[in-house]
Amino acid sequence: QLLLDYTSDKYEYTGELEYKSLSQYFNTDNTYGELYAGFCNTSLQYLIYERQSRSADLSYDEASFAINVESAAVKKGIYTINYTISEKVSFAICDTPAMSCGMEVEAQVSKGTDGKYKFDILAEDTDVNLLIEERVMNYLGYNFDEYYLKDMKIPDNTDCDKMYSGILKTLKSEAGTNIAEQEQMLSDYNASPDSFKTTKTAKHKYDRDKAVAYSYKWVDSEKVIRNPAYSDYAVYGGNCQNYVSQALFASGIPMDWSGDQQWKWFDDEGDLSESPTGRSGSWSGTEYFYEYCNKNTGKGIVAETDGNIFSAQPGDVIQYVVDGWAHHSVIVTKVIYDDNGNVVDLLINSNTTDRVDYPMSAYGYTDIRLIRIIGYNDK
Repeated sequence: QLLLDYTSDKYEYTGELEYKSLSQYFNTDNTYGELYAGFCNTSLQYLIYERQSRSADLSYDEASFAINVESAAVKKGIYTINYTISEKVSFAICDTPAMSCGMEVEAQVSKGTDGKYKFDILAEDTDVNLLIEERVMNYLGYNFDEYYLKDMKIPDNTDCDKMYSGILKTLKSEAGTNIAEQEQMLSDYNASPDSFKTTKTAKHKYDRDKAVAYSYKWVDSEKVIRNPAYSDYAVYGGNCQNYVSQALFASGIPMDWSGDQQWKWFDDEGDLSESPTGRSGSWSGTEYFYEYCNKNTGKGIVAETDGNIFSAQPGDVIQYVVDGWAHHSVIVTKVIYDDNGNVVDLLINSNTTDRVDYPMSAYGYTDIRLIRIIGYNDK
């Protein structure tokens, strides 16, 4: 009941874009309960702020979710529960419902002083939470790349209110700057779409329809599915770029193992020899794929990088950047237009949390760049 009540309120507040505290679901009389109550409240406040700041209406007309408990164990009255969430959300901006699955959550639950079960720890694997967790870890003096916050010893004298107030202020400032730039991009594009046509050419045209069709085949709204012909890189931090690369390859773009810039996957072994063996970092690494598309000449993918994100078409790649490094790659599936034919937003498909027709602008990441795929050259 705790899981259901908490998640229901979170969806309601997010969908209405109206912040209300979630602290009642946490044991705030202990250090971890107070830490995670502040964490989840900060996450909710930031996401609502970020979505309210956009011209696109990212409120919900309707939303539903399902919780799938993967495991549960109890020790000395403390329950450890691992579960995933699947959702179906009708955003106000379009008629196409957005669906997601595989959102991982780890919770520790115990009875509070009032006799009710509440959270001591609630670690939700979402884009917004990753932004906040890194900043919390830095504040507490831990290395985000080596540890998880839920496993850290938290000093009893930690001033959570002060910490989260500073983090939220910083995140809002960064988001405000990014979103203002993107709103200008949107206005510029709608004022003159033809001026944003690509000037690059490739010997072979990109089959966008095939790439998008592949992206729908290997993502699901209810269960996580993966093409067994490839490895799943979720255990190494994310399968997003691997999934995007697969879609591009399925469109007919051949692998490229020539020169310094390569894009290939034959097995998991890192290999930049000019031969059809191993794997290049660009196949499964977001920033390395961007570098490949930005620098590659001659044989292989022909792409245009860093253009107006609202000039994207289905089959193009969108990347979300944090502190100058791409954290996530997705593939565009649809363009949303208003009644006057103006672009409103883009819909995307993605791994590692599997998303189907999800609004690009609904992510917590706000530094966004475009990789426009033109086609490929065979020599």
